[in-house]
Amino acid sequence: MSNRKRERNNNLVAIIGAAALLAVAANFAVNALKNRRKKKDLLGSDVCVNISRSEISRLADRIIAKSKEAHDAVASVPLDKVTYANTILPLAELEAQQFPQVQSCVFPKLVSTSEDVRKASAEAERRIDAYVSSCRDFQKIEETVGYRQSADSALVYKREDVYRVIKAFAARGEWMSSEAKYYTQCLIRDFEQNGLGLTITKREELQRLRVQIDELSRRYISNLNDDTASLLFSETELVGIPPEFLKSLDKAENGKFKVTLRSHHILPVLELCKVGLTRRIVAVAYGRRCEVNFSILESLVQLRHKIARLLGYSNYADYAVNHRMANSSSKVFEFLEDLSASLTDLATRELTMLKDLKKKEEGDFPFGVEDLLYYVKRVEEQQFNLDFGALKQYFPVDVVMSGILKICQDLFGLRFKEIVDAEVWHSDVQLYSVYDLSSSELLGYFYLDMFASREGKYGHTCVVALQNGSFVNGARKIPAALLISQLQKEVGGRTGLLRFSEVVNIFHEFGHVVHHICNRASFARFSGLRLDPDFVEIPAQVLENWCYESISLKLLSGFHQDITEPIKDETCTALKRWRCSFSALKLKQEILYCLFDQIIHSTENVDMVALFKHLHPKVMLGLPMLEGTNPASCFPQTAIGYEAVCYSRIWSEVFAADIFASKFRGDLSNQFAGMQFRSKVLAPGGAKDPVEILLDFLGREPSIQAFVDSKTQSGF
Repeated sequence: MSNRKRERNNNLVAIIGAAALLAVAANFAVNALKNRRKKKDLLGSDVCVNISRSEISRLADRIIAKSKEAHDAVASVPLDKVTYANTILPLAELEAQQFPQVQSCVFPKLVSTSEDVRKASAEAERRIDAYVSSCRDFQKIEETVGYRQSADSALVYKREDVYRVIKAFAARGEWMSSEAKYYTQCLIRDFEQNGLGLTITKREELQRLRVQIDELSRRYISNLNDDTASLLFSETELVGIPPEFLKSLDKAENGKFKVTLRSHHILPVLELCKVGLTRRIVAVAYGRRCEVNFSILESLVQLRHKIARLLGYSNYADYAVNHRMANSSSKVFEFLEDLSASLTDLATRELTMLKDLKKKEEGDFPFGVEDLLYYVKRVEEQQFNLDFGALKQYFPVDVVMSGILKICQDLFGLRFKEIVDAEVWHSDVQLYSVYDLSSSELLGYFYLDMFASREGKYGHTCVVALQNGSFVNGARKIPAALLISQLQKEVGGRTGLLRFSEVVNIFHEFGHVVHHICNRASFARFSGLRLDPDFVEIPAQVLENWCYESISLKLLSGFHQDITEPIKDETCTALKRWRCSFSALKLKQEILYCLFDQIIHSTENVDMVALFKHLHPKVMLGLPMLEGTNPASCFPQTAIGYEAVCYSRIWSEVFAADIFASKFRGDLSNQFAGMQFRSKVLAPGGAKDPVEILLDFLGREPSIQAFVDSKTQSGF
């Protein structure tokens, strides 16, 4: 997903304060939006939907003009006259005001039914990005996280005149609050990470390095995307592959099946093909694709280290991790190595089981990494009586969504109310308001656009931040979010059914919606999902656990025309065990790549091939790296988007497991714990150090032990 993208929601613009009303009255674009309202305004929301092509263009113009105007005003403040009111407050309020405006321009490209509007939305995003890039180093990346967030388009971090004024205010030490102090410190940090504070010569060098990195990163990804290599196999070489999959493959002139080096072809072969030699050939070819990328990654790493040194860091890993929850590269190493060591005994038992099965089926051929997926699947088929196709029958879409809403309402003291006849962009879309159950305070809104029902709609499941909660002119902007998915609709009178993986994914993403709405930070910068990247996934991962517990799983499942009995307890238990099956080996593989990523970004001039050959048997219990492969040439996460921070997904999962085991495992409906979670974990947002958040909630330092213990539940 584009780097922290922007989206926006309702054709109902709620403007707060006389100054804002004057601004709107003076602006044709916003007047046009105001005059077009058809439904009731959403209190505290500036989100607009059904915005036209021309309105998108005019609003983008206004965003750019207003941003420049506000920054010019701050820059004009004499350094001996700086105050919070004329320096920091205007920037904070600009950010809060422009976030939903930018989202209004850009989110239609994901959901609009009009191709013209989608094109106008994409063009508006390009123009806004170009403006931000012209004033600030802004790297566009593809994200794989499940939520989409706006760029910091309201703030321009390369204007030295603005930087001097903010620095002058900070030197006074006249803070309005601890959150205002932290906001100011973050502004200064952002300016300085974009070269402010360096000499002109070094700043220009920093810009050149970033341009080179952008170009090399794009080339690395393009090489992977453009790779058309394939392998040819006869039907006897693909024994075990389902006939329907074989039918989907192209054939060469000699009648052999063509297997491309794409994951949708590679994974079925590695999981299902009974021929060990075929699995090995496929794994080697997949692991050595795009060998030209090896030198590109070497150059990327060298350039990143140069940037880090320019900015005062000893290496790129310390630069990348410094302002995250992990804080330092040494802490990341400690985390990964401790976790790997703690998983060794379980992973050894898992590997022994796989080796024994291969010996039984294939004789004395040595076990290699190419055999992992196949024999893991074989054992799971033998150990767990799970038919995931049949399991769908227990998960009608409406029942699942109703169950998720009920669990979150009961656990966190919330009340969801659907707003009927709301202004939306498609008849499938639902809008809900969220209230505090006890005080009836309006907390936020969320839209559900859940069905794969139209052309041009964004094709994955994600959460879009439409408006962040914050204060402008003394009034609170009400957070709004959008959950997009591609679920099956009712067809021919038969209820749409979900795969179990979809149930888990939707619950996870709705966790982001709850987090977004329950965030009570005062500044837009710390609101919504604008959080430490090491922390932002933790609450949603905590909620995934409800999908594997019998009592809550029954709330997520239900009856319909084909199912007359509830999901069985033994099925729930099997799902829980399946979740943990071979988890130690799988995690060790991920840790291997995380260590590689961390080492190359913390040490210069590393021999990457030798490093991987050294790490592989050390982490993977003696299993050597596949001869002839070069993982560095096909490891996109370390090329763009997750360089030096590949550890973050595991980090989040580990501490989510600690929270769940400590506070919820014994009582899933414990509303006291749920309310504590809401007030201590969700509410602070990005304004509080996430380590302090966990310390406050857990009453102790977070630990990896609960995560390690949870992996033994497979019974291996």
